[in-house]
Amino acid sequence: MRIGELSARTGASPRSLRYYEQQGLLAPERTPSGQRVYTPAHEAAVRQIQELFAAGFCSAVIQELLPAMSAPAVDGALLGDALAAAERRLRGERQAIDRELRELGLLRHRLGLAPDTHFSVEDGHHDDEHSQPAATDHRDRRLR
Repeated sequence: MRIGELSARTGASPRSLRYYEQQGLLAPERTPSGQRVYTPAHEAAVRQIQELFAAGFCSAVIQELLPAMSAPAVDGALLGDALAAAERRLRGERQAIDRELRELGLLRHRLGLAPDTHFSVEDGHHDDEHSQPAATDHRDRRLR
């Protein structure tokens, strides 16, 4: 099958499929003219890749886990360890988020602000098209 058909079957965009190939997660065959050709095995691999991305794994870890998932016998030890490590990391991040939420609540209370109070000191506007969204946190919560 061609990239468009694989995209339609899996819901992964052609751009995502090319990214998977670039990251070494997917290795389609090529026609003499250079077009990618995928098999049902590639379709299964894309579904596994999507599951792992949805679970929060980055492409480097996915590259390590895919062979363990698609081997004739699933490597339960490797996968079990990876999933347990991911769960520990996520629980740790949840605790960190809960701490930050508590600190925000304490700060809000100390400043005498209701939880849904929004204001901007710079331009006098609040909650309109001139308001700037909050800066995003620089920390990446992806599993590594």
